[in-house]
Amino acid sequence: MLFSTRLRYVYMLGLAAYTFANVMLMEALPYYGLPVAGGYVLALFVVCVGLIWEGNRLIGRYVPALARGLGKGSGRRVHPLLLGFGLSLPLTLVVVGGPALLLGRYCELPPDKLRLGLKLVLAVGFRINLFLHTLNAAFVLLQELRRSQVEAEQFKKISLQAQFQSLKDQVNPHFLFNNLNVLSALLYQDVNQAAEFVQQLSKVYRYVLQNQEKEVVEVAAELEFMESCAYLLRARFRGSLRIDIAVPPALHRRHTVPVALQMLLDNALKHNISSRSRPLLIEIFATPDHEQLVVRNTLQPKLAVEPSTHLGLENIRRRYGFVSPRPVEVARDAHSFSVRLPLLNLGDEGMKR
Repeated sequence: MLFSTRLRYVYMLGLAAYTFANVMLMEALPYYGLPVAGGYVLALFVVCVGLIWEGNRLIGRYVPALARGLGKGSGRRVHPLLLGFGLSLPLTLVVVGGPALLLGRYCELPPDKLRLGLKLVLAVGFRINLFLHTLNAAFVLLQELRRSQVEAEQFKKISLQAQFQSLKDQVNPHFLFNNLNVLSALLYQDVNQAAEFVQQLSKVYRYVLQNQEKEVVEVAAELEFMESCAYLLRARFRGSLRIDIAVPPALHRRHTVPVALQMLLDNALKHNISSRSRPLLIEIFATPDHEQLVVRNTLQPKLAVEPSTHLGLENIRRRYGFVSPRPVEVARDAHSFSVRLPLLNLGDEGMKR
């Protein structure tokens, strides 16, 4: 905020001196017949500019909370800059009119000259206030622009990190070894199924490469990607893993962050036992209000867990934090572990841009 800058006292004196110089160069005092010494006028401008500035700085401390309170009461968002300017108008009237009236009385101006002087000083004071609020608005908007650019860069970095990790997980030797083993077995059992396996494997790579730089993707595309991942995993784990995907078609046009579902799927497999005697169930569905996607798995933890890369849930939370005010919700009970992802709508006001 401009009013809280460290050099504000320098700016106050400069603005007061500039205003005084303009008044003197225009010979406003002799023109209107105001018998007031130049030194008094300079002191008046210094006092008025200082009071306007400091008053606006004080208002700025409470405006954000007041704007939120008014927004809750009326249902409409009140912009803090507009609210601050509105509150500054009566402030200007008091802090400019008061000192000007005292100076006029001190100089023993007649009533008509006193009224004229008050009008002139108030006109100058309101212009100073408008000028300061215009600069402050530019200052605040520039800060918000810089902040949004930094957030965009942070989001891009996090998103690319997640996409890179996902791609790395898909191409690491362990992943390739497992899927090549499955493929070699299928070649002896069912050539058609082996061809389908290769096709689904290619879809997994294609999706990650095509969406690695996107902030959000349609739910339909993410679910199609998940079906390919599920096909590969079902072929690998056979009867020890169940993956049920049931998301209504009406939600397919909504959006989510890319690869989030696959990261949660990998997280469930990494931390839980899956065997024929204890099949691991992973479900993907929507909440009844159609506002969240849920990834839920039965809770059967491994005794020894692989080292974590620390990307998982924290990465998903941070990426959602850039595109939605609604949080990612995590729930755990004695039988299951679930993660709820907000469904995004690009037309919603709630989505951050």
